[in-house]
Amino acid sequence: MRGARTALAAAPGSALTAVEGLSSSAVDNAEAHPWHERFDVTEDRVIYKRYITVYDRAVEFTSDSGQAHTLHYDVVGHPQCHYQFSCSFPFHPATATTPAQVTVVHEYAQGPNALMYSLPCGGYDPRKHTSLRECAIAEMREEAMLVGGEVVDLLPEDHPGQSELKWSRNKFKPFLFIDPQPDPSGHAARDAEEHTIEVLRITIPELHRLIHSGQLMLPSVYAAFLSLEVLKARGLI
Repeated sequence: MRGARTALAAAPGSALTAVEGLSSSAVDNAEAHPWHERFDVTEDRVIYKRYITVYDRAVEFTSDSGQAHTLHYDVVGHPQCHYQFSCSFPFHPATATTPAQVTVVHEYAQGPNALMYSLPCGGYDPRKHTSLRECAIAEMREEAMLVGGEVVDLLPEDHPGQSELKWSRNKFKPFLFIDPQPDPSGHAARDAEEHTIEVLRITIPELHRLIHSGQLMLPSVYAAFLSLEVLKARGLI
């Protein structure tokens, strides 16, 4: 595997081309970090595997002068899901009697060992899903007990997905569901660890309070940001 920082390694004062609008003043002087010029993964060794797999990743950094240096990193991922998951924003338009609302789930998060808020998320299962969009539809029914509605892809079809964390191989795609309806079956087919899930509808101001208080998980914050932009552009909020 190989990566390059050609745009981000621009000389001080030059414009960055990787992300439109970013200033090079936000990037360290590349001359002080010659190993950033080229990086190759030489090994991904599994050191732990259960639901999540932990890798010892060896990366060789090489400068333009040919000097090489190898560093080791802890990397996590979910190979059973092809390192992919979906994150869905269920939006319920305002009616004559209720303001616009969003469905969220309140569940146990093992990392912080606390009850946290999230949008419906789920891992891609190649045995059940043909795409991340199909995964999102299935997770909406499983976690939020919602079906139907207009599904909006919030990233281009050819986008590789948003990286979950700096040290994670997992990537996800966010989806906006406009006006999904309650599942007629009235119940969710959940895994054992999902039985703590509480499904709630909250208003947009309440969603903002969850984000500002740090109670909404980061993939959900990203999906919410993109969804709210679309909903504003459509005049729905």
